[in-house]
Amino acid sequence: MLSLIIDRVGNVNIFNVLEDHLPVEESHIQSTLDDDLILEYLGEVERLVHVSQSVLSKPNQILNADILQDLKILGETFYQQFFPQSIIEKLKNTTKHSIHFNIDPTLALVPWELLHDGTSFLSDKFRIGKTIRGGLHRPTHHENRKIKMLIIADPTEDLPHAQKEGEVLFSVLSQKVPTHLLELEFIGGKQVTKLKLLSLIKDKHIIHYSGHLHFSDDSLENGWLLSDGKVLKAREIKSTGIDTDLVFSNSCMSAKSAGKKLNTNVMNQYAGAFLTAGIKTFVGTNWEILDNERTIDFTVRFYTFLFSDKSVGESLFLSKEFARRNYHANDLTWANYALYGNPDFSLFVKERRNFHSAKILNPTSVLEFYPTPIAVAYSKLVNSGKSKTTGKNNILGLAKLFEAISQVVGMMVFSDHAAHAMNKSIPNNPDDAVTLRKWWELVYGCVWDFQKLKIASILELALPVLHEQKETIFKIVGWMESWERDEIQEEEIESYQIILQFFLENMLLEFSELEKVSILLVSENHNPHFYFKGIKPAYLYPSSPGSKDKLQEQLSKHKGNLVLLHESRKIVIPFPTYFKEKKETGDLELVFNGLTPFVLGAKQN
Repeated sequence: MLSLIIDRVGNVNIFNVLEDHLPVEESHIQSTLDDDLILEYLGEVERLVHVSQSVLSKPNQILNADILQDLKILGETFYQQFFPQSIIEKLKNTTKHSIHFNIDPTLALVPWELLHDGTSFLSDKFRIGKTIRGGLHRPTHHENRKIKMLIIADPTEDLPHAQKEGEVLFSVLSQKVPTHLLELEFIGGKQVTKLKLLSLIKDKHIIHYSGHLHFSDDSLENGWLLSDGKVLKAREIKSTGIDTDLVFSNSCMSAKSAGKKLNTNVMNQYAGAFLTAGIKTFVGTNWEILDNERTIDFTVRFYTFLFSDKSVGESLFLSKEFARRNYHANDLTWANYALYGNPDFSLFVKERRNFHSAKILNPTSVLEFYPTPIAVAYSKLVNSGKSKTTGKNNILGLAKLFEAISQVVGMMVFSDHAAHAMNKSIPNNPDDAVTLRKWWELVYGCVWDFQKLKIASILELALPVLHEQKETIFKIVGWMESWERDEIQEEEIESYQIILQFFLENMLLEFSELEKVSILLVSENHNPHFYFKGIKPAYLYPSSPGSKDKLQEQLSKHKGNLVLLHESRKIVIPFPTYFKEKKETGDLELVFNGLTPFVLGAKQN
C-alpha cells in the first residue's frame, strides 16, 4: 500500500510518502495552493453533481451534457495544481493497488477519488481510503468469529427506497452468506428508537444505515435522525464502547462538511466523529444521495464483494467499477462514495476465507460470446435499462432472460444426457412441453445421473455451478409462478427487480463456460457453419487452434443438423432442438418447443 501523508500550513502542502509503511527517499515535498482554488474545485464538482441529478431525474429532458468529460477536466486540472511533480511520478509508476491518504483536516473535503492523472480517475486505478489527522485507526481483530450485522432502514418512514434498500440487502445476504458465518438483524421505521439502537449496535461488526442524518457544527452532536425528530448522536454511540469494523451510511451528506468554508476541525466531519467513536472504517457519501434503485444496486454489490473476502477498499473499488461500466454515462453514483480508514482493512482472516471470489460480469462477453438466445435476452434487458422503461417491463425482461438461460442450459444438459444413451425423455416439441419447474426438475434429474454414474459431461465446469445454483434457481422459479398468477404487488416490483437482476448476473458469470460451448448448424458442404453465438449469429469456421481437421471430421458426421461444440475440449454432440428462418430478415433462430413460455400476469401487462 502507498501512504500519502499530507500536511497543510497556510497555503503550503507538505507531502511524505510511505511504501508498505516504510518512508521513501524523498520527504517533505511541497506544493503551494490557495484555499480559494480548493473551494472553487469543490464548488464545480458540486455543480456537476446537481446537473447529473437533474439529468437522471428528468430522462426526457434534452440536455447536451458530458458530465464525465467535465469532471475529468476538473480533476486533471486540480491534480496538476495540487501534487508536485515527484508525487505525480510516484502515483504514475507505483505498482501498489491501494492508496491511503493521511491528511490535514483542512483537506478533508477533497474527493481524492475524482482527481484525474490524465489517463484515468484515481478511483479507476486505486483502492482509496483516507484518514483525517486526529482520527483513529484500529487494527483488525483476527479472532475466529461470526460476523454480526445490523441493517437500519428509513427510521423516519419518508424514504421508500431506503426501506427497500434494507429489505433487499437483508434478502440478498441471507441467500448468499451462510448463517454460521453471518448473523443478520434488520430494524426499520418507528421501531428504531434511540434506546433500542444503543442496545443493538454494541456488539455489531457491521452497521448499515439508510436514512436521514442530523448534522451539527459540533460533530459529536451529529447523528442518525429517528422518528419524532429524535437523534442518535455520535457522542451517545461513543459512550456505548462500540468496537465496530464498518459503518456504511447511505444518507444525505453523511461525509460532508456542515459549513461553506474549508473544514479546520476533524470533529466537523460526520465520518470523523464516527471513527473517533471507535469505528474502524466508514463508508459515506460526498453529497446527498438520490433515493433510487441505483443506490440500492450499488450497496448490494458492495456487500457482495465484501462477503467474497475482499477488503473494504477493494469492495468499494469493484462496486465503483461496475457502476462506471453499467450505469448511465452521466450517473455519478460511483463518484459519490468515500472510504474513511485503511482501504486494505478486511473483516475476515485467512483461515475463514471460504467464499467464492467475487468478479464483475462483463456485458460484452455475454453479448458477443454467449449462446444467441441468452445474448439477445440480455441485450434487450440492457437496452430497456437505458431507455428508462418501467419496473414491470424490466421484470418481464429479467424473466425472459431467466427463461433463455433455462432453455439453453437445460437443452445442453439434455443433449449431453442423450449423447450418453441414458434414455431420458427430452421435452422438445409443443405436445410434451413442460412448465419451468418441471423443466428444471428434469435438468437436475440428468445432473444427478451424471454424478451418480460418474460420467464426464461436455459441461465440465457448468455442472458444479448448477449444483451450487439449485436453491437460487428454484427460488426464481417460485417467483415466476407467482407473477404468472398475478400475485406480485405494485410496491414489490422494484425490490424483486433488483434482487433478480443480481441473481441472474451472478448466474451468467458462473456459467462462463457458455463462452466455450457453441451451438451451431453444421454445413452440408465445405462452407462455414452457422454459429448461434452472440446477438448476431454468423457463418464461421471452428476457431480452435490446431484442431480444425479433428473437429471437421467430427462435424462431418452431423451435416445439416444442430450440434454442441466444445472447441477447447474438442467434443461434438447432437443438439436435438430446432431452428427456423425469420420471415422479416431471413436470419436463422433457435426454437425451444419443450418449455412452456412464461407469461406475466394480466394486471402487469
